[in-house]
Amino acid sequence: MPQVTLVMERTPVQVYTLDRPVIRIGRVEGMDIVIDNVSVSRAQAEIRQEGKVWTVRDLGSANGTFLNGQRLTAPQALQRGDEISFGKFSLFFDRVLTEPLAEVDVTPKEGRANPPGTYHLSAEDVERLQQAISVKRQAQVEWEVAGTRGTHFVRGGAVLVGCSRLCDLRLPVSGPKQHILIIRGEHGFEIRNLSRWHRMRVNGEVKTSAPLKSKDIIEVGRARLTFLDQV
Repeated sequence: MPQVTLVMERTPVQVYTLDRPVIRIGRVEGMDIVIDNVSVSRAQAEIRQEGKVWTVRDLGSANGTFLNGQRLTAPQALQRGDEISFGKFSLFFDRVLTEPLAEVDVTPKEGRANPPGTYHLSAEDVERLQQAISVKRQAQVEWEVAGTRGTHFVRGGAVLVGCSRLCDLRLPVSGPKQHILIIRGEHGFEIRNLSRWHRMRVNGEVKTSAPLKSKDIIEVGRARLTFLDQV
């Protein structure tokens, strides 16, 4: 049986198996995939099996349903990897996305269980997902020192890294009190070595300063930092 991956703002949320010949998507109870969000119409779209072919059609939604960026005006056959999009959401048909699902538990509202074979994304779930995605998209520094790991989110214009209590990112390692500075400039992020005696390597090369790109690796003594820019 094919599967669809529900994606919100480019972040995978849930994998849903097409275990019946008709799957209806919308905002109201009774749909097979319920998404309680104003960007989704009460009756949004329908995925239907016709022989060996799966098709998708819009259900007269106000917002429109799009297949690979083109608005649906009639039922269309689905191919593996096709993107069905509406509002803030997309469904990828029979495609496994390599990015892990958003780390937010989606649970039914109190006193109600999801009927068998249905999936319900409540307004509260959507809000929590938006918050989690917003945090995930912040620039961040993942650090590791002697097996100890952590993540520091870049919330201001600069991050001071070292072992001093004055540092924004305080590492559990001996060395300069203020070792490196990560700063947000007009054209992106830059890293600077503040120590005269301790080297800093960016992607294996000794640097005193360097522009930063997502997934750049910074090594200072026993500390290893990975910079992740905004997604």
